[in-house]
Amino acid sequence: MADLLATLDAEERRRAGRFSTAEARERFVVAHGAVRRIVAECLGAPPAELQWQVGPQGKPELVGPWTGIHANLSHSGGRCLIAVSRERAVGADIQRLVPGLDVLGMARRYFPASEARDVADAAEPADAFARLWARKEAVTKAAGGRLTQVLPLLTPPGGAVEFAAGVYRVVDVEVPAGFRAAVALAGADEFRVEVNEWLP
Repeated sequence: MADLLATLDAEERRRAGRFSTAEARERFVVAHGAVRRIVAECLGAPPAELQWQVGPQGKPELVGPWTGIHANLSHSGGRCLIAVSRERAVGADIQRLVPGLDVLGMARRYFPASEARDVADAAEPADAFARLWARKEAVTKAAGGRLTQVLPLLTPPGGAVEFAAGVYRVVDVEVPAGFRAAVALAGADEFRVEVNEWLP
Protein backbone atom coordinates (compact mmCIF):
# COMPACT_ATOMS: atom_id res chain seq x y z
CA MET A 1 0.00 0.00 0.00
CA ALA A 2 2.93 2.35 0.59
CA ASP A 3 3.72 2.30 -3.13
CA LEU A 4 0.17 3.38 -3.97
CA LEU A 5 0.15 6.05 -1.26
CA ALA A 6 3.32 7.53 -2.78
CA THR A 7 1.51 8.14 -6.08
CA LEU A 8 -1.29 10.23 -4.51
CA ASP A 9 -1.23 14.02 -4.57
CA ALA A 10 -1.43 16.21 -1.47
CA GLU A 11 -5.22 16.59 -1.59
CA GLU A 12 -5.76 12.82 -1.95
CA ARG A 13 -3.48 12.21 1.02
CA ARG A 14 -5.42 14.76 3.06
CA ARG A 15 -8.67 13.03 2.14
CA ALA A 16 -7.21 9.64 3.07
CA GLY A 17 -6.15 11.03 6.42
CA ARG A 18 -9.69 12.13 7.28
CA PHE A 19 -11.03 8.56 7.48
CA SER A 20 -11.64 7.37 11.04
CA THR A 21 -10.54 3.76 10.48
CA ALA A 22 -7.45 2.17 8.99
CA GLU A 23 -9.63 -0.04 6.79
CA ALA A 24 -11.41 2.95 5.24
CA ARG A 25 -8.09 4.74 4.67
CA GLU A 26 -6.65 1.66 3.00
CA ARG A 27 -9.66 1.31 0.70
CA PHE A 28 -9.34 4.94 -0.36
CA VAL A 29 -5.60 4.68 -1.01
CA VAL A 30 -5.94 1.44 -2.97
CA ALA A 31 -8.83 2.73 -5.10
CA HIS A 32 -7.25 6.08 -5.94
CA GLY A 33 -3.79 4.61 -6.33
CA ALA A 34 -5.24 2.00 -8.71
CA VAL A 35 -6.83 4.72 -10.85
CA ARG A 36 -3.47 6.45 -11.09
CA ARG A 37 -1.61 3.24 -11.98
CA ILE A 38 -4.15 2.15 -14.60
CA VAL A 39 -4.49 5.56 -16.27
CA ALA A 40 -0.74 6.12 -16.16
CA GLU A 41 -0.17 2.79 -17.90
CA CYS A 42 -2.58 3.82 -20.68
CA LEU A 43 -0.78 7.14 -21.12
CA GLY A 44 2.79 6.01 -20.53
CA ALA A 45 2.95 8.51 -17.67
CA PRO A 46 4.36 8.42 -14.13
CA PRO A 47 1.33 7.84 -11.84
CA ALA A 48 2.31 10.59 -9.41
CA GLU A 49 2.36 13.19 -12.22
CA LEU A 50 -1.30 12.80 -13.15
CA GLN A 51 -3.46 15.80 -12.26
CA TRP A 52 -7.24 15.93 -11.94
CA GLN A 53 -9.49 18.95 -11.80
CA VAL A 54 -13.21 19.06 -11.09
CA GLY A 55 -15.01 20.29 -14.22
CA PRO A 56 -18.06 22.58 -14.41
CA GLN A 57 -20.48 19.65 -14.00
CA GLY A 58 -18.66 18.28 -10.95
CA LYS A 59 -16.83 15.57 -12.91
CA PRO A 60 -13.07 15.07 -12.34
CA GLU A 61 -11.05 15.48 -15.56
CA LEU A 62 -7.37 15.03 -16.35
CA VAL A 63 -5.46 18.28 -16.82
CA GLY A 64 -1.83 19.24 -17.25
CA PRO A 65 0.75 17.46 -19.41
CA TRP A 66 -0.92 14.03 -19.23
CA THR A 67 -4.41 13.93 -20.77
CA GLY A 68 -6.26 11.97 -23.45
CA ILE A 69 -7.98 9.41 -21.22
CA HIS A 70 -11.43 9.50 -19.64
CA ALA A 71 -11.59 7.59 -16.35
CA ASN A 72 -14.12 7.11 -13.59
CA LEU A 73 -14.04 5.39 -10.20
CA SER A 74 -16.77 3.83 -8.08
CA HIS A 75 -16.49 1.80 -4.89
CA SER A 76 -18.91 -0.06 -2.66
CA GLY A 77 -18.55 -2.68 0.05
CA GLY A 78 -14.82 -3.18 -0.36
CA ARG A 79 -14.90 -3.44 -4.16
CA CYS A 80 -14.02 -0.75 -6.65
CA LEU A 81 -14.74 -0.39 -10.35
CA ILE A 82 -12.58 1.75 -12.62
CA ALA A 83 -13.71 2.51 -16.17
CA VAL A 84 -11.34 3.91 -18.78
CA SER A 85 -12.15 5.19 -22.26
CA ARG A 86 -9.87 6.87 -24.79
CA GLU A 87 -12.53 8.69 -26.80
CA ARG A 88 -15.75 9.16 -24.82
CA ALA A 89 -16.66 10.53 -21.40
CA VAL A 90 -17.24 7.57 -19.11
CA GLY A 91 -19.10 6.87 -15.89
CA ALA A 92 -18.95 3.72 -13.75
CA ASP A 93 -20.87 2.49 -10.75
CA ILE A 94 -20.72 -0.61 -8.57
CA GLN A 95 -23.38 -1.38 -5.97
CA ARG A 96 -23.27 -3.92 -3.16
CA LEU A 97 -26.60 -5.67 -2.61
CA VAL A 98 -27.70 -4.51 0.84
CA PRO A 99 -29.81 -7.00 2.86
CA GLY A 100 -32.97 -5.51 4.32
CA LEU A 101 -33.02 -2.45 2.09
CA ASP A 102 -36.57 -1.35 1.21
CA VAL A 103 -35.97 -1.66 -2.52
CA LEU A 104 -39.69 -1.70 -3.38
CA GLY A 105 -40.32 1.56 -1.55
CA MET A 106 -37.21 3.20 -3.00
CA ALA A 107 -38.08 2.08 -6.51
CA ARG A 108 -41.62 3.52 -6.15
CA ARG A 109 -40.17 6.78 -4.84
CA TYR A 110 -37.31 7.33 -7.28
CA PHE A 111 -37.80 5.26 -10.46
CA PRO A 112 -40.25 5.65 -13.36
CA ALA A 113 -43.43 3.63 -12.81
CA SER A 114 -42.47 0.93 -15.32
CA GLU A 115 -39.09 0.34 -13.64
CA ALA A 116 -40.69 0.30 -10.19
CA ARG A 117 -43.00 -2.43 -11.50
CA ASP A 118 -40.01 -4.33 -12.89
CA VAL A 119 -38.42 -4.31 -9.43
CA ALA A 120 -41.66 -5.41 -7.76
CA ASP A 121 -42.21 -8.22 -10.28
CA ALA A 122 -38.61 -9.49 -10.24
CA ALA A 123 -37.77 -12.87 -8.73
CA GLU A 124 -35.04 -11.04 -6.80
CA PRO A 125 -36.15 -7.44 -6.27
CA ALA A 126 -32.88 -6.40 -4.58
CA ASP A 127 -30.94 -7.56 -7.62
CA ALA A 128 -33.22 -5.72 -10.06
CA PHE A 129 -33.05 -2.56 -7.96
CA ALA A 130 -29.24 -2.62 -7.69
CA ARG A 131 -28.87 -3.08 -11.46
CA LEU A 132 -31.10 -0.08 -12.19
CA TRP A 133 -29.45 2.08 -9.55
CA ALA A 134 -25.99 1.27 -10.92
CA ARG A 135 -27.09 2.25 -14.45
CA LYS A 136 -28.46 5.58 -13.23
CA GLU A 137 -25.31 6.34 -11.23
CA ALA A 138 -23.12 5.46 -14.23
CA VAL A 139 -25.06 7.83 -16.51
CA THR A 140 -24.87 10.59 -13.91
CA LYS A 141 -21.12 10.16 -13.56
CA ALA A 142 -20.54 10.09 -17.32
CA ALA A 143 -22.47 13.32 -17.77
CA GLY A 144 -21.75 15.13 -14.54
CA GLY A 145 -24.68 16.63 -12.67
CA ARG A 146 -26.92 15.18 -10.00
CA LEU A 147 -28.27 11.68 -9.52
CA THR A 148 -31.72 13.09 -8.70
CA GLN A 149 -31.91 14.28 -12.33
CA VAL A 150 -31.28 10.78 -13.70
CA LEU A 151 -33.32 8.66 -11.25
CA PRO A 152 -36.65 9.41 -13.03
CA LEU A 153 -35.24 8.44 -16.46
CA LEU A 154 -35.63 5.01 -18.03
CA THR A 155 -32.31 3.18 -18.13
CA PRO A 156 -32.75 -0.08 -20.08
CA PRO A 157 -29.71 -2.38 -20.34
CA GLY A 158 -27.69 -1.44 -23.40
CA GLY A 159 -30.04 1.50 -23.95
CA ALA A 160 -29.43 5.14 -24.77
CA VAL A 161 -30.45 7.72 -22.15
CA GLU A 162 -31.04 11.36 -23.04
CA PHE A 163 -29.74 13.58 -20.28
CA ALA A 164 -28.22 17.06 -19.89
CA ALA A 165 -28.50 17.91 -23.59
CA GLY A 166 -26.64 14.72 -24.48
CA VAL A 167 -27.11 11.00 -25.04
CA TYR A 168 -25.41 8.29 -22.97
CA ARG A 169 -25.27 4.56 -23.69
CA VAL A 170 -25.30 2.38 -20.55
CA VAL A 171 -24.52 -1.34 -20.17
CA ASP A 172 -24.38 -3.77 -17.26
CA VAL A 173 -20.96 -5.13 -16.27
CA GLU A 174 -20.27 -8.58 -14.85
CA VAL A 175 -18.89 -8.31 -11.32
CA PRO A 176 -18.53 -10.73 -8.36
CA ALA A 177 -21.59 -12.17 -6.63
CA GLY A 178 -23.29 -9.77 -4.25
CA PHE A 179 -22.59 -6.74 -6.46
CA ARG A 180 -24.07 -5.17 -9.57
CA ALA A 181 -22.35 -2.67 -11.84
CA ALA A 182 -22.78 -0.58 -14.96
CA VAL A 183 -20.72 1.60 -17.29
CA ALA A 184 -22.01 4.51 -19.38
CA LEU A 185 -20.33 6.35 -22.24
CA ALA A 186 -21.23 9.65 -23.86
CA GLY A 187 -22.89 9.21 -27.25
CA ALA A 188 -25.46 6.81 -28.64
CA ASP A 189 -22.98 4.47 -30.36
CA GLU A 190 -22.78 0.97 -28.92
CA PHE A 191 -19.57 -0.16 -27.24
CA ARG A 192 -17.94 -3.25 -25.81
CA VAL A 193 -16.66 -3.50 -22.24
CA GLU A 194 -13.49 -5.46 -21.56
CA VAL A 195 -13.30 -6.48 -17.91
CA ASN A 196 -9.94 -7.04 -16.21
CA GLU A 197 -9.15 -7.61 -12.55
CA TRP A 198 -6.38 -5.37 -11.22
CA LEU A 199 -4.32 -6.58 -8.30
CA PRO A 200 -1.95 -4.20 -6.48
